[in-house]
Amino acid sequence: MSYLGPLRLHFAGQFQADPSTVNNAVGHFDTARFKPEDVERNPATSWRPAGTGAFRLLGCRVTAVSYSDGTFSRRDSIVGMYIGDADARVSGKIVDLDPQQQLVSQVWGLTVRLTDGARDLVNGPFEVASSRDLWGGRALAGGAPGDTMLSTFYQSVIGPVAWGDTRHSKFLTQLRRTAREGMLSIKFNLDGYNMNASSPTYTLGRIAGTIGPWSPDEPKHSVLGRQILPHLNGPNPAGPMNFMQAVVDRSTRRVIADFGNALPTSHPGGPLHDIGDVQLGYIEKSGGFHSLGRVHYRKKNWYLTTAGIQTFPFNRPLTSSEWRALKSHRVAVSQNGNVILQENYGGLYAHADRSVFRLQPGETAMAEIWASRYGKPLPRAKLVFFRDTSCFQPSGEGSATAHDPPAFGIPKHALTFTKTLRTGRNGRGVLTLTSSNPGNPRAYVDGQIYGVRCMIRKIARRVKRDPSFGWNPADFISVRVFDAFRIKRPTWHDLRPIFDLYGNLFPVMSQIVDLHSYDSVVANARLLLHAFSLPVDDPNYMPVTRDLSDAKREAILRWLKNPIRGKAPKKPQDHKQPIAFVKDRPPAPAVAGAKTIALETRGTLHIPDGL
Repeated sequence: MSYLGPLRLHFAGQFQADPSTVNNAVGHFDTARFKPEDVERNPATSWRPAGTGAFRLLGCRVTAVSYSDGTFSRRDSIVGMYIGDADARVSGKIVDLDPQQQLVSQVWGLTVRLTDGARDLVNGPFEVASSRDLWGGRALAGGAPGDTMLSTFYQSVIGPVAWGDTRHSKFLTQLRRTAREGMLSIKFNLDGYNMNASSPTYTLGRIAGTIGPWSPDEPKHSVLGRQILPHLNGPNPAGPMNFMQAVVDRSTRRVIADFGNALPTSHPGGPLHDIGDVQLGYIEKSGGFHSLGRVHYRKKNWYLTTAGIQTFPFNRPLTSSEWRALKSHRVAVSQNGNVILQENYGGLYAHADRSVFRLQPGETAMAEIWASRYGKPLPRAKLVFFRDTSCFQPSGEGSATAHDPPAFGIPKHALTFTKTLRTGRNGRGVLTLTSSNPGNPRAYVDGQIYGVRCMIRKIARRVKRDPSFGWNPADFISVRVFDAFRIKRPTWHDLRPIFDLYGNLFPVMSQIVDLHSYDSVVANARLLLHAFSLPVDDPNYMPVTRDLSDAKREAILRWLKNPIRGKAPKKPQDHKQPIAFVKDRPPAPAVAGAKTIALETRGTLHIPDGL
């Protein structure tokens, strides 16, 4: 069970993402050199410096449902109802992991509700999730340079949910009975983001999503199914379609495929672009393509009604021979008769379900790894893990405060992990990530970021020979390890660099408190004490970016209870650590949109020898 099953609802509407853009540039973290006018000179940081970090669902309505037998309907009583966020507190927040890793933006503190406007039928917390498969080629034309041309998706779980009166909906009756753990699976696609400050839809974009049941024997942030890959040109899809996933459903004997983040649009947030005849099927032993049916993407409102999900064959179950073939043949997608997407070699795939971690020095984390073959759990799979920084960005967006950006991934000893492991009988394995104090290698940026890539050994060896197929550049683990910080009796002057940093990065805070001013901070101590004390998954947690270490936050809390001014240093402190710099990446292009620049400044995958 997951959102990609026969029992599901679809919804569509708008979302709002309102991040501050000042922290897009790594150079803006250098408080010794920061100048507000540098923010205004840079188009990638000046378009929304006063952002609040809010993530909201706006005008989202249920467009259709599919029942447990696969019957599609627009007549269920919940069709037309709203999918909304919280009504009793502020909305969720959207934040990046780090200025040098902006491809895994996370949504924190979101609540998801199904409501008729007067009462909730479903209400539950959205488990924090990271964006996946950010695609620079979604919109083919018609948009300004920058992030308006992009798309991405989020997949997570909602719950435990509080149910309202579900008796009047056949769909909700089935959903409630099936989701016995009280947990739901959700996936939504985002595209058509508007960065034009003069537009009435500024900071808004299009959302189309799906909700279904979830069970504990499946991943939360991915589908245990058929992962379908394009060929690559460097780190980007070489053709007109992006990565996608599908399942072969036993109960309905059909393939359910998700094209929601895989088909291009004519312009940002617009209709799907006509790329000709697109069909889903599988590769026969002879190498030919066996079609299971055409994708109906050219039908009016198909994407908004279905969120890009379609069953195959459309009007019949799989034949016995097709059912047998799908157990050992690769699912594929053809365009005008040519296969452009297909499953990996041998139907093999492995990935980490949760892919973003923030670690305090000395802390460990467990990354759950799922391995599969033709969509089924793969026991005893030989997995290999190696360091990979190819999806990190040297300077964020190449800020006007330009000096050489600090290097990432060093020192190596601050994050350790095993190089190999085998999955258990259920196809799952657990990678232990162990951190230690990095020692402030980036000076003006707290901690260090590390990348870890997981592959099945057979696939890693093939990708090393030919990196144009067999892997997804977005499938790797990002870890931020914070620096140690120890002050027994903090004073204002000890903590002022921290307050100055957040005062620079989030000018919207100046409407409430001047973080550069001792008197203003002390006057607002009770408010700040409350915000810094909240759980990390609370939407009002401070700082919104979740990039303050526990040690620094605890020092701030101690100081707010006894705000000693202390003695000012005789002169501003210089950076004490020598900084290693990134030398081998292309300069950031001069266009607005930090995500676009992050995609365009990705590095090259290096698979170590001897795997």
